Amino acid sequence: MNVTIVGGGLTGLTAAYYLGHAKPEWNITLYEQAPRFGGKIQTQRVDDFVVELGPDSYLGRKTEMTDLVHDLGLGDTLVSNETGQAFVYDQGSIHPIPGGSIMGIPTEMMPFVKATLISWSGKLRAGLDYFKKPYELDENGDVSIGHFFQYHLGQEMMDKLIEPLLAGIYGGDIYKISLLSTFPHFIQVEQKYGNMVKGMMAAKMGHSKAGVSKAAKGAVAEGDVPRAGKGIMTDRQFENHEAKSTKVQADMASRKGTAAQSGMFRQLTGGLESVITAIVDAMPSNVHLYTGKLVSNIRYIEGMYAIDVVNSGNDACGCQSNSNSIKTDSINADNKRGASGSTTDSAIEVLLDKAPAMADHVIISTPPATYTQWFKDDSGFDFLRSMEQSSCAIAIMAFDKSTFDGDLKGSGLLITRKTDTPLTACTILNQKWPQTTPDDKVVLRVFIGKPGNDVVEQYSDEELSELAVEEIQHIMRFSAKPEWVRINRLIHCMPQYNVGHRAGIKAVREHVAENYPNLHLIGTPFDGIGIPDGVKQAKELVQTLVNDK
Repeated sequence: MNVTIVGGGLTGLTAAYYLGHAKPEWNITLYEQAPRFGGKIQTQRVDDFVVELGPDSYLGRKTEMTDLVHDLGLGDTLVSNETGQAFVYDQGSIHPIPGGSIMGIPTEMMPFVKATLISWSGKLRAGLDYFKKPYELDENGDVSIGHFFQYHLGQEMMDKLIEPLLAGIYGGDIYKISLLSTFPHFIQVEQKYGNMVKGMMAAKMGHSKAGVSKAAKGAVAEGDVPRAGKGIMTDRQFENHEAKSTKVQADMASRKGTAAQSGMFRQLTGGLESVITAIVDAMPSNVHLYTGKLVSNIRYIEGMYAIDVVNSGNDACGCQSNSNSIKTDSINADNKRGASGSTTDSAIEVLLDKAPAMADHVIISTPPATYTQWFKDDSGFDFLRSMEQSSCAIAIMAFDKSTFDGDLKGSGLLITRKTDTPLTACTILNQKWPQTTPDDKVVLRVFIGKPGNDVVEQYSDEELSELAVEEIQHIMRFSAKPEWVRINRLIHCMPQYNVGHRAGIKAVREHVAENYPNLHLIGTPFDGIGIPDGVKQAKELVQTLVNDK
């Protein structure tokens, strides 16, 4: 049996790894267009810093990623984030996020009443939700996140709390993003209790018996605590899972940055890319991995797939990622590319002397824009081709702690969309992930890019660096100059699960099942954009293939 996997990000690599072990008699080939594996996961070591240019962690409650880390022998390098107060910056003022809230939705009266972020009129409007009826959903049972919570909690709560928290996860327009495809448990809570305030208060009261998996998949029971994404463990299950081994717990408690596993998020002391390195090194011998190879066409011919492969120097397979150092004292800006990360036509050489690769199964794990290259005459893939993707940039900057004159509060802050700045958030890495940073340094991770703002695409790296430094200096009120700044722009990299996404994906899958036997589509366009979501999709697909007789 010949299997071709298209895409060498973590999802594709996970599928290759587990399938190779489960089916040692199968011949598995993976093609990655970029010159490196890992997709958006990029870790760089700079002196004593561990710099994450892409995602910097994953949600620990989604345990598929942690299971993979343990399978690769990296379990002893897992660390948890330090916990601390998070803040919201709104038009000149910094406010703590109210306590007792879940994803910004109040579940306790007094912390919400005392919150300085929301005005008294805004609090009163949110409280009126107690008398609201369920939102009238569309024909697919869907609604945008923005319109749903605006209806229930009012405009001020939307602007100052819900939008900064939820829109930041997907990097898009919260009035277009589908609630059904991102946080379906909120719909279920509302339908059960009649409105959000009653539902979330009931959920909070039953915290100890919270059923996250039930809230994500079906009927909501009293006490369910909805959380972001498709968590598979209850709070109690998760705590028991973390406490199974006293030795592991003791090791983690003694390691810098672990907070005795109290944080929700997970990282590795060697950075997330250590998982990529480990999985490539541990790949079974029946798996063949290639970088710099673009799959330019896929054709279904008489029960087999013919796959055209070309050499490519392009680092952008539907998602342009470019990282550079600006004003560096201790980082070498090697292999710098242009602002777009693109290459000329001469970078691609068609292998005219090579026959198409033939495969019985094809697994595609790439971003949605790559589908413009395949099945061009088949409108059944149009939904994927037209899927909107947002852009952002990350600016990581280091300061000498002895000269830093800002007030370092908590783990960081979110920035409301109505604030006049292209910045959306800032994480204080030396406080959230202290193992990444020398003790005498301060490192800020600043996010740039709001819907409708094109600075990420239009500014040069130098301009983005200057913009990020100036804006965060103004917001956090300090004048210290960074020792170095690292810029990574991610152009059209985040698929947007807009209203109708679930119905559109369902139609694509039904079309593929009917017309393309043994073609398998996984990855960020489908069932979650988080790191564990991709790992989960890959493992579930492998299990299906193993069980398929």
